[in-house]
Amino acid sequence: MSGVYTEGGASMEQLTNLVISDRELMTISALLAKLMNDTNATSTMLLDKSGQVVAVQGAESRSKATNLGALLAGVFSSSREVARLLNEKDFRSIFQQGVQENIYTAMVEEQWLLVIIFDKLTHIGLVKVLSKKASDELGRILERVRNDTSRTKSSVINLQFRSSVEDTIDLLFRD
Repeated sequence: MSGVYTEGGASMEQLTNLVISDRELMTISALLAKLMNDTNATSTMLLDKSGQVVAVQGAESRSKATNLGALLAGVFSSSREVARLLNEKDFRSIFQQGVQENIYTAMVEEQWLLVIIFDKLTHIGLVKVLSKKASDELGRILERVRNDTSRTKSSVINLQFRSSVEDTIDLLFRD
């Protein structure tokens, strides 16, 4: 298993543990790649609510995606507070329009943020429709991850710790 991933509870900052298997991570990556191609986006990303990158496809480097993830999660959190102040239940998506690039961010099942970065030639209506379809599928994946109680961060850490200890012992006592 890989992709140890923390996800939020009721508030944006509260973290709990989830682990995404390699198989699910591949499914997520394939879904993001299809969404990127269908919308002619430059990048697609899946973040947890704290801004941690779950998966990224496209032009963004991993370090740039990490920075973007943290900033976009903060923007999304701020927008939800604005919604509360306006007596809205919440804002489920944000559209940021630039001169060359646009960013559409949508909430997936109160846990993840789907981010699509696209240029000015792509129509926002297409992005919204296709992101809704992708969000529904990501929601099903998230539900499978949540229901698999055998995978927790602590069990992965315990396995990693045990493996590390065994490797260290082997190094200490090798001939």
